[in-house]
Amino acid sequence: MTSDQDSLLAETQRINYRLRSTFFYRKLKEYSTLSFPLRISELAQVEHLYSWSGCTDWGIGEDAFAYVCGNENLQLIEVFCHPRLIREHSTLVAYYRNIAVLSQKAVRNLVNVDVKRVETNGENRYPLTENQAWQLAHLFNEHISLIIDSSIESLTKEELHGILLTSTGAQIDGSWRNAIGEEAEKVVQRLLVKEAKERDLLVALIPRIGTAIELYDPEKLEEQLGNIEFYRGVMLSNHTSILFPVSQIFHYLIIKVQRLV
Repeated sequence: MTSDQDSLLAETQRINYRLRSTFFYRKLKEYSTLSFPLRISELAQVEHLYSWSGCTDWGIGEDAFAYVCGNENLQLIEVFCHPRLIREHSTLVAYYRNIAVLSQKAVRNLVNVDVKRVETNGENRYPLTENQAWQLAHLFNEHISLIIDSSIESLTKEELHGILLTSTGAQIDGSWRNAIGEEAEKVVQRLLVKEAKERDLLVALIPRIGTAIELYDPEKLEEQLGNIEFYRGVMLSNHTSILFPVSQIFHYLIIKVQRLV
């Protein structure tokens, strides 16, 4: 390999890892992983409204259940999945799935329930049927009970949160290889918007859907950059605009370069 090839490979690796870093950060925010503990703690206020009399039918092991009930630092809905709860708050499927350390693909293979759209819809527009909720709760609780049993009944709240983050990280890592081209495009688009802002040229963002224009607002820019895929370009104060191409060629080149690493 020539020195030029060595330099190209080294630069390719630098770009690859930089894109991976931004991808992980963006996905962590997109999955709202860090918000789950707070959401669960808020629901803990009404935990007494959920009956656990049928918990063994939901895949919860007796020893694991007794351990959580006897641990003053853990709450039942924080650890185990109640089928009624995920019907009422279907996006929490992602929380229990990650506590059980199961990927979306694993859930689909094991119980034939596609949870991806359920987890990503913040408005709970895709409610689970009673049977789906039971299947998911049973699957998650079996795995969670196994984790508690394997810990020799020593699982702590901190370890529970650690499992949540570790499982989310594994999911992000699994989707990384298929998303490198998309991530590279988004990074370039964000840099273009930021450069326009720095030059005092940015006036508005052009949504991909509809004809409404979103005027530039410094307080909303960070949120808009986080959702850059929803925009097809920006309008500038010099009577020009920048349109983001949906470039399949760009994606192809990035993936080809990645294979050199």
